[in-house]
Amino acid sequence: MKQSMSKILKFIKDIRVIPKGIVKLFRSRSISTQLVLTIILIFSTFFILQSLLNSQFFKNYYTEREFNDIHSELIDYVTAMNDTNNDYYDEMHSFTSQRNAYSVVVNSNFRILISSYTDYTIIVQDDLTSDIYTVIVPNNDYTYIVNESISLTISPYNENEDLYSPSLITRSSYTIFTSQIPCNTDNCITFDGSVIDIHKPNNLNYVYEDAAIVKQEVSKLSSDYIDLSSIEYMDDGYWYKSTDGPVDTLVFIHVLRSWDYIITIIPIEDTQDIISIVSSYNYYVYLTAIVIIFLWSFRLSTIISNPIQNIDLVAKEIANLNFNMEANEYRNKESASLSRSINLISENLKEALENLNTKNQELTTLYNDQSLQVSLKKQLVSSISHELKTPLMIMQVTIQGILDGVIPSEEQETELLNVVDEINKSSTMIQDMLQIYRLDDANTELEISEFNLSDSIKFFIQDFENVIKKFNFNLVVDIPEIVNIEADKKLIHTVISNYFTNAIKYTEVGEKIYIKVTEDDDSVYFELINHGTSIKEEDLENIWIPFFRADKLETPRLKTKGTGIGLYLVSEILKAHKSEFGIENIKNGVKAYFYISKKVE
Repeated sequence: MKQSMSKILKFIKDIRVIPKGIVKLFRSRSISTQLVLTIILIFSTFFILQSLLNSQFFKNYYTEREFNDIHSELIDYVTAMNDTNNDYYDEMHSFTSQRNAYSVVVNSNFRILISSYTDYTIIVQDDLTSDIYTVIVPNNDYTYIVNESISLTISPYNENEDLYSPSLITRSSYTIFTSQIPCNTDNCITFDGSVIDIHKPNNLNYVYEDAAIVKQEVSKLSSDYIDLSSIEYMDDGYWYKSTDGPVDTLVFIHVLRSWDYIITIIPIEDTQDIISIVSSYNYYVYLTAIVIIFLWSFRLSTIISNPIQNIDLVAKEIANLNFNMEANEYRNKESASLSRSINLISENLKEALENLNTKNQELTTLYNDQSLQVSLKKQLVSSISHELKTPLMIMQVTIQGILDGVIPSEEQETELLNVVDEINKSSTMIQDMLQIYRLDDANTELEISEFNLSDSIKFFIQDFENVIKKFNFNLVVDIPEIVNIEADKKLIHTVISNYFTNAIKYTEVGEKIYIKVTEDDDSVYFELINHGTSIKEEDLENIWIPFFRADKLETPRLKTKGTGIGLYLVSEILKAHKSEFGIENIKNGVKAYFYISKKVE
């Protein structure tokens, strides 16, 4: 546990010495950096968790794994031992050599049994002399067979003439055994012979009985230090883990032939050393992985961050109402989807802003128009009040003068005719004013009917015929015989009358007045041009204002004087008919015109 914690502390210490540039990278907010940091934290957390798990659980896990690994072979070993008729050598040697284990046979009191033979020997007969030699088998890795031919170099074993120790044993040029201690040439015997008999101990107790591990565990069992009932794990079987020796061991006790026991001791690796090795290895693996992650972070920045940063720039431009920027990141599915979404947002915002600007302009125009209408109405009321004040005063003074006898009787008729003229003028003004208010009322409906516009124009030509002849006007008419339209006939007559009246008032004597009507599938165009005159450019925008007077005085060509609101009334009538109209200067003349639809929509 202490070693694991020291590894963790060393790992944390190494992280603290990461270069400052990398620390700054940690503190940045880019996606690639966050991804790299996340992976590093995962690796670090996994490493620390693994170290803690190794220190707490690996030892038991390793023991359980060793137990499961050896158990099935051990059961086969015990079964084979019980099937053997009191000759356990081969089974014990095979199992212990393969598993690096210790195995001894003990009695019911856990005393190690003594073998009937304490040495493993072969009897060899010299092929030349027929002498017989008892030779100690130095190791049991090779299995000898009776009548097998071998070559030997031997010498007496501990000055015992009946027992020999081999220095070299070969068979058909294959070396079976070579001693590390050279043979004394005086006592060495070299010969070729045949194996005539083999003597083996009936167990390996003599090999393991002096081993410290075996002595320790046998002592604990024989002194009842280990309670068998507490370690039983199967029928006639017991096991426990011993940790008080130089190495940890797994100790198994199995019943042998109902009256003896087989004690099998298997040393296991020190788990702390394994944990230390694994932790050290993982430490370098994870550090290497972290370094590789840092190196790959630059690539990740290109793959992940750059598209996001580019899209972010486009989003900032959109936030600044620059909708001409587009996101074109299609390197992967996510950035492509984000690009399309940003572009869609940009298009929708651009369209919404354009619509908003259009509506705002329309609202501004409407507001200005309404403000102008309000201003015009105020001006109209004020002007009408002023215009009516003068004729009323004239009428009042004239009548009062007649009543008071101030005006002579011979002048009274003339003065009364002037009063009548003022009354007619005021009456016309009031009627025009009432017509304007009716047109301005949203609930007022036009009296639409179908009529021939050409007939209406001809009527006014006949009405002004005497004036035209009197002032020698050159009237040129270019109109079709029949031009049918749908409109308010009375109001359209008012428009034509005003255009005619203004033309006669301001056309010089002997000049041309030109009237033209054309039509197409949807609309009719009316045009009246009076030559030899013009309107000042600064007055063109004001002629539609009520009671506007240009500098040019009116000519006394008509019996009735204008009310001052004629063109204003014309504009309101044509607006009510949704017609395009205007008065403008042309070469050597002034043109008044309007378009009107043939059918009411």
